[in-house]
Amino acid sequence: MSPKDLILDFINLVFMVILIAFCILYFVAGDHFFVFSLFMKSMIPLAFFGIIFLIQLKITRDEIKVRKKEDKTELVLYLNIFHKLASDIIVFCTPILLGFFIYEVRGSLDAIDIILLSIMFLIMFFWQKYLFSKEK
Repeated sequence: MSPKDLILDFINLVFMVILIAFCILYFVAGDHFFVFSLFMKSMIPLAFFGIIFLIQLKITRDEIKVRKKEDKTELVLYLNIFHKLASDIIVFCTPILLGFFIYEVRGSLDAIDIILLSIMFLIMFFWQKYLFSKEK
C-alpha cells in the first residue's frame, strides 16, 4: 500500500473511533438512550447504502491502482442515440415513479417530497448532460 492509502485508511479509522466514542458518551453516559434508539431506526436506510458505497469505493480504488500500473486510466464507451434515449427515459421517469410510489404508500405528496424529487431529478439531469457533453 502506498503512504497516501495508509494515511486515508488511518484518517478513516480515527474518524470512526471518535464517532463511536462520542456516541457512547452522548447517548449512554448522557442518558439520551431513547434519542439513540430513534436515531438508529432512522439511520438504517442510510447505513445500508453507506455500506454499499464504501464497498464500491474500495473496489474502485483497487481498480484505479491496477489501471495506473498498466497506464490504462482512460475509459472508452461507444454509445449511440438509443442509449441517450434510454437515459432520458430513466432520468425523467424516475422522479415520477418515485413520486407515485410515495403517493401510494402515504396517500399524499408533501411539499418536501416534491422538493426532494426535484433535487433528485436535477442531479440526474445535469449528470446526464455532463456525461453526454463529452461526445466527440
